[in-house]
Order: sequence, then structure tokens, then C-alpha cells
Amino acid sequence: MNRVAATAVRRALTHALAVWLLATAGQAWAATEPQGSYHVVVVGSEPEAIAAAVAAAESGARTLLISEDARVGGLFIRGAMNVLDLRVTPVDYQRGVFERWWRAVGRGNAFDVARGERAFLDLLERAGVELRLGAPPLAPLLHEGRVIGVTPAGEAPIRADTVIDGTGDADLAAAAGARSTIGFAAIGLDARMVDTLVFQIDGVDWAALRHGARARGRSYAYVDDRVAYGHFGGHPAAFRASTPGIRLRGLNLGRQDDGTVLVNALLIYDVDPFDPMSRAEGLARAAAEVDAVIAWLALDVPGFAAARSGGVAEALYVRQTRHLVASCSLTVDHVLDSVVTDQDVAAGGYPLDVQTLRPTDDGFVFGLPDIYGARLCMTVPVDVDGVWVVGRSAGFDPIAQSSARVVPFGMALGEAVGVAAAIAAALDKTPREVAHDPAVVRDVRESLASRGAYLPAVRPRRSVGPVGHAHYADYRAMLRWGLAVGGYDNEPRLGVESSRTALVFLLSNVFQRAYHDEVTGQVLVARFGLDAGPLDAATAARITAAALCALERCPPGDTWADLQSSGLRVPEPSGSVRRGEAYALANLVLDRRMPGPEHAARQP
Repeated sequence: MNRVAATAVRRALTHALAVWLLATAGQAWAATEPQGSYHVVVVGSEPEAIAAAVAAAESGARTLLISEDARVGGLFIRGAMNVLDLRVTPVDYQRGVFERWWRAVGRGNAFDVARGERAFLDLLERAGVELRLGAPPLAPLLHEGRVIGVTPAGEAPIRADTVIDGTGDADLAAAAGARSTIGFAAIGLDARMVDTLVFQIDGVDWAALRHGARARGRSYAYVDDRVAYGHFGGHPAAFRASTPGIRLRGLNLGRQDDGTVLVNALLIYDVDPFDPMSRAEGLARAAAEVDAVIAWLALDVPGFAAARSGGVAEALYVRQTRHLVASCSLTVDHVLDSVVTDQDVAAGGYPLDVQTLRPTDDGFVFGLPDIYGARLCMTVPVDVDGVWVVGRSAGFDPIAQSSARVVPFGMALGEAVGVAAAIAAALDKTPREVAHDPAVVRDVRESLASRGAYLPAVRPRRSVGPVGHAHYADYRAMLRWGLAVGGYDNEPRLGVESSRTALVFLLSNVFQRAYHDEVTGQVLVARFGLDAGPLDAATAARITAAALCALERCPPGDTWADLQSSGLRVPEPSGSVRRGEAYALANLVLDRRMPGPEHAARQP
């Protein structure tokens, strides 16, 4: 038997053994284990947790989904976020468990929340998942540093072969000792995406809204039978809240079965997402503005003349908190380089859409991926075994997370983890052992394919953006630190003129983010000033030389030629310095011996 045939036979036997063990485990389990023991325990009510639990149970594992929440559905149900972030081109990524749920709610761009909750419950029931909601606070059950179950406060432990943390904030994994970074800290920025309170409006004349938007043109808003989104002529963003830290942006509207409309647009700053009192205070601040918001919208938005408040969601829409330090990470380079491997168990392609971080910005679109893959090791903590993490707090770098945070992708990865957890239980392997065993991962992929999941072909793919441009690498170096954007068209406009202001601010941000130095940028501003006019090469060289000297890496002088002798591989421009050249100068200031952002996140 040749090596290829032997490998195929071994894989087939391994897969068959896992399936047999799971199929026959029920009787043996009942005879040898105490009540309250499971193959897989999933903690949390989020859609990603549900996908993981359904997949684990359908793969033969005795599965419990337990949550402190009183309802299933998390962001979609308790947060009432009913507009879906979908990617259907160039292929339909929404398959597997998500697609089954999506069909049940009408397969539209928005869904009815009550119908969505029923669909989640139906999936869990049909899969045979044991469900416990409204549990007391849950703590990880640990043995020799490994998670072996969960303990509800005041109750007996619940043991499991493997545990999946499907909470939005990776709370269970964090309590077990798994490290993480918060928000954009991994790229040196003390900020995270803003939170939102979804609220309901009754009395909207949807037909009038659709007609009015069509009359004003596509730049005003897009409206179909279920969703409406856009700037709406800038009227919503002109709202001025009476409560501090509250802001209205362009509207995302999702229409429900009874004609009521859910609004995702009311932004809340200065919330501590880990403090229940702060979350409650933020929700109350936003809720106090809802009547005024509706009255403001009625002044200009078509179909809103008779609009009135229908209440607010029971929980905030929190976009970003922890980023797990995982045994491997999804980086923005994976995303924009269209990396797909034979170890991937899910695929994504949603835009790198970073919502506003502070009241002074309007958010950023770093780029539009073609496609990228995700591996199981992105859901496994680097320093704690026995637990997987699914959802927006898995092992994604902050910029990559702006794409990977969307629920359809999270449910795809959650489904993969559910299958892997069932196989891990059958083979008596830990999450880390499974995630790093190529043969077992191939078995997971085969099972996912049989379940209808989308696993793209493994082949070389082109990176997105102006790949052939002389300063493409410099642009990507800045983008890793969140200092360059490509937008929806992946066009960073590398040929546009730069300015003294732009270069000084760019270098200041490099010092702040990469070197945690707040002072040098201020020194550069004081020394060179700010000028929005075109930047000449001589001035750019002097500014950059001063920045290098602040790092004790002074070039021989402060001319462009001196910078070239220090490693700059860019010809001196005959006219104004362009954006691409400014990125090259900033890239020179980055110490190439220094770990990039994705590695910095791993530091203790």
C-alpha cells in the first residue's frame, strides 16, 4: 500500500471511529458518569453559541447549552439587532446552520425578532441540545489548568469533555485565565468600537419611506421591503442629543413582520462593557433620547410623520471588547491577502468596517476582502486548554475583527467548533490537540462539507488593492497599525499629494501606537508646525530625520539622500511628496526588528 492510500485509510478509520464512539457513547456515558456530565457544554446565548451547540449535538455529542440570559439569540434577540451583515458575492458565504436559521426567518436582509427567537429554539430542539436559560453566574471548572466543565453559583459542578465559550465577551475563558487584549490595544490605541442601543419605532409608513427615498436618489438611502440604510441627506447625523456621550448616525432600519421598525443608529460612548452598572447606565442614557430622536427624524425622513416610540432593546449592541490571545490569529494580512488553506473550517469576506471609536470620527473602512479562511486554532486560547471561544471575541486582530465580528461568519466558525468539539470528545483530545492535528482538522472539514458548509477551494489568490504599486507594501505596513485605509474599493489613493500636517500626524501616530510614545509627536508639531499645503521632499526629509533621531537612529544628515543611506528605497520626488511616499517615510521610522501588531498581542 503506498503512502497516499495508507493515509486515506487511516483518515477514514479515524473518522469512522469518532462517529462510532459518538453514536454509541450515550449508554456507556449513562452507566459510568454521574448526572450533570456532558460531552460538550456550550456557555452563552449568542447565535454563535447556538450554532456550536447544534453542530455538536448533531455530530452525536451529548450537549448542554447553558446561559445566564433568559432568552436565546443574544445580539439578534436581546439586542434586537435585526439587520443582517451578509456577503453574497462572489459566492454565497451564508450556509450551514446559519443558512438553515436564515431560511426559517425569511432569508431577507432583515428578520422579525420573535420569529428569529423561535427559529433558534427550533434548531436547538431538533438537534437534541439540552437547554438551560436563566442560570446563576457561571464559573469555569478547572483541573490542573484545564477547563473540565462549569459551575453555576451555589450549585454542583457540570462536567464536560470539552467546553465552548459562546458568550459575547469570552467571559468564561477569561475567568479561566485566558489572556486577551481589549479593543484596539494590540495596535497601541486605547479605544474600541462604539456601543449602540437598538430601539423600535411604530407608525412608520414604509411605502412612503420607499417612495421618498427613490425620489431622492440612491445617494440618499437604499430601501427594499425589509431594510433601509443610508445617510438620509445627513439629517439623522445632525441630531444633537441633550445627554452627554450620545450620538445619532446614518440610519440602519429593519422592518419586522408587524410593520414595526428597529433602528440601529443610536451610538453610546464611555461605557465600560465589563461593568453591568455601566452598561445599564449607558442604555438608560440612550433610551432617554429616543423620543427626541424620533421627533427629529419626523421633520425630514419620508414616512416618519406619524412615527412614535415602541420601546428599546433589553441589551446593548456591543461590537468589540476582548480579542483572545489564541494559538493562532486571524490578522488583517490574512484577510487582505485572500489567504485560504487546507486547514480552514470557515470562510469570510465582509468589509473591514470599523464603526466610530470616538465622538470625533465617523468610523473607517479599511478594505473589502475577496475571501479569507479561518482555522480552529483561532478559537483556542494560547495559555488555557479545554475551552474553545466562538464569536466576536475569538482570536482576531482588531482590524481583522471588524470583518470577522459579523454573526453569519461567527456562526460558520461556531458550527465548525461544534463539530470539532464532538470529535474531540470522542477521541479524548483537548481543543488544542484537535486544532493543531491536520488529520483531525481534515475530518472536521469533511464533516462540515457533508453538512453543507462553504469551504472554498485552496488555490493561490491575489491580494486586494493596488498590488503592483511601488508603495503598496508601505501602505500595508501602515494599515496593520490602523494608519491607512483602502475603503470599499481598496484604493488608498497613494498618488495624492501629502502635506506637512499629514506627515507629522502620521509619524506622531507611529510613535504613539508602535512605541507607546506620546511626546515625540508633540515635539515634531512644535518644531515643524502644521501646514496643509503640498509637502516638498526637503521638508519631508528633515521631519523624518528628526523622527529617526528621536529613536536614536539618526541618519548621517537630514536630506533625502541621507534617508536613502539609512534604508529608504524611494527615489527623491521631483515635485510634491505623495501619500505613498509619506507611507514609505513612516515605514522607515518603524523598527523592522520590532514585532508587528499581531505579535505584540501575544506578549504577556
